[in-house]
Amino acid sequence: MKTKVRPLNIRLLKSSLTAAKDAFRAPTSLTKHPLKKNIGFKGSLFLPAIASHKQPAWVDLLNEGVASPLSLVNAFSSAVLIVETSSRFFAISFGYGSNLLRQELIERDFGLKVALNAVDPDALRSIDMHTMEDLTLHTRRQASTGSRLSTFGLDITRDLMRSVTGRPRDPTIGRQVTGGDALALNAEIEFTGLGAKCDRLLHEYGKKDYVKEFAFVDHVRKIRDSNLGGELDQLLIQDLRAGTSKSAYLATPKPIEWDRFAAFNYSTEGHADDYADLDLAHYLNTIDTGTLSINKLVKDRIGTKYTDSDVTREKWPVYDSLVYETTHKGNLYALSAGEWYVIEQIYTRQIESDIKQIPASGLKLPAANPNEVENDYNKRVSATMKDIALLDRGNKRVTGANAPIECCDLLTLSGQLVHVKRKTRSSTLSHLFSQGVASAEALFWDDRYRKEIVSLLTSHPAHAALLAAPTFNAASFEVVYAVITKRTATWPASLPFLSQLNLANAARILRRMSYKVSLLRIDVP
Repeated sequence: MKTKVRPLNIRLLKSSLTAAKDAFRAPTSLTKHPLKKNIGFKGSLFLPAIASHKQPAWVDLLNEGVASPLSLVNAFSSAVLIVETSSRFFAISFGYGSNLLRQELIERDFGLKVALNAVDPDALRSIDMHTMEDLTLHTRRQASTGSRLSTFGLDITRDLMRSVTGRPRDPTIGRQVTGGDALALNAEIEFTGLGAKCDRLLHEYGKKDYVKEFAFVDHVRKIRDSNLGGELDQLLIQDLRAGTSKSAYLATPKPIEWDRFAAFNYSTEGHADDYADLDLAHYLNTIDTGTLSINKLVKDRIGTKYTDSDVTREKWPVYDSLVYETTHKGNLYALSAGEWYVIEQIYTRQIESDIKQIPASGLKLPAANPNEVENDYNKRVSATMKDIALLDRGNKRVTGANAPIECCDLLTLSGQLVHVKRKTRSSTLSHLFSQGVASAEALFWDDRYRKEIVSLLTSHPAHAALLAAPTFNAASFEVVYAVITKRTATWPASLPFLSQLNLANAARILRRMSYKVSLLRIDVP
C-alpha cells in the first residue's frame, strides 16, 4: 500500500532544553501519552484535556505511534509530538499545538535555514518579507510557477526574508517546503519515519549551502527570545530614565497621510497640546521618567490630527513608535515598530563602508538658528542666496500616484536637488531619504510631473530651464541630503544604524538612475 502524504509542522527546540515537559507553557495542563516501543526514536505525545464532537484527520498518524490509541475527538484540538533524536528535541505540532510551546525555546531560524538549504533556487513559489526601516512593512509575494529570487523583487539591502516556499532539490525531504520559524512540509511518511526525518532536517539545518544564494538572511534577524527581549527592554528603560541615549527617537509605526496631516499629540497631556513633529523629548517632558516602564510605554499613546478635523484620530503605543539602538553582550540590537532585531557585525561594517562612499556635498549653506524650523530655514536661504530657488512645500502629483510629491526643498543653478531635514527635531530621517528617492524617480519617469514643477519656477527662469529640457538627463543632477544637526567628530557615522541603512539604500537607488548623491551637514549651535 502506498504511503500517505502527510503535512508536518516541525520546530527545533533549543539545545538548553533537557526535559520534554519543559518545552510547554503550562505542562501540568497537558496529558502525556507514551509512544510504542521499538519505533526507532524516543518521544512523547502531549495533549490538552479537551474533548468534543469530531476527530481531526491527523489522529490517524499519531495512532500509529502511541502505546494506547487516542480517543481524541475535537475539531479544534491541539497536540504536540516531542521527538528526541540526535541529542536534540523537536516539536511536531498538530492543530493549534504550537500555541502550547514556550516560544523562547524555539530555534527561530530553523525552518527558514532548512528550507533555504534544501530548496531549488529556481523553484521558489512564495516569499514573505518585511522591510526594517523606521517603518516596518510586511509583504507576501507569490509566483504562479517556480521562479528565482529576482522574480520577487526582494531588495536584499533592506528587505528581510521571514519565510520561503519552494520545491526541494531532493524530493525525499518533501514535495514542497515552507520555512519560517517552523518547517512545514508535505511528505510521504509513516510514524516510524519521524525520527529519521528529524535527523535529516537537523543535518540540513547545519549546512551552509544557503549562503550561495541567500547569504543576506543573516544580516538582520528578529528577536523572538522573550528573555533577551526583556533584557533589551530594560536597557531601553535605563537609557530613557537617565537621558543618556543618543540613538532613541520617535517615528510613526504606520503610514501617515502627510498631505492632510496637521499635528501629533500625546495621551499623557490628554491629547490637548499639538506638535508639528514627533520628538522624544516632548513625550518625556510630560511624564515622570523616574517611574518609566515598558508597561507605561505600551499604555501611553501618540495621536494624530488631520486638517479636516480637530479630533484626534489614529492612536498607537509610544513603544511602537520608539526607534532605539543598543549594544548588548557584543551585539548590536535595534528596536523598530515594536520589534527587536539583532544586526550582524559584518553587515554593520558593510553599511558603514557604504556611507563612507557617499561624498560630502560641495554646496555651502549657512548655519541654522537654534530654534529655526526647516520651512523658515529654507525661506531664509533662498532669500539670501540668489542662485537657489525655493521649492519647499511645492508638491505636485505624479501620474498614477495617490499623493503629491515634493520635488525638493531647494534647487540650485548647478542642478542640486537639496532635501533638508532637521535631525534634532525630526522623529526620523527616513522621510528625508525616501523623499529624495520619490522625487528623483518622478523627475526621471514622468514628463508631466516635471512640467508641473517647472510651472512653480516662473520667477526663476534659469532654474526652470534645468527641468524643461525635452530629454531628462539624471546625470546632470545631484541629490543632496542636508541634515541640520550639531557637529560631531564621527559624522555621518554618528547617525543611528537604521538611518544609515536607509541612506545607503537611497543612495544605491539614486545611482542606478545615474543621479549623483551627496551628504551635507548643516551646522546648528
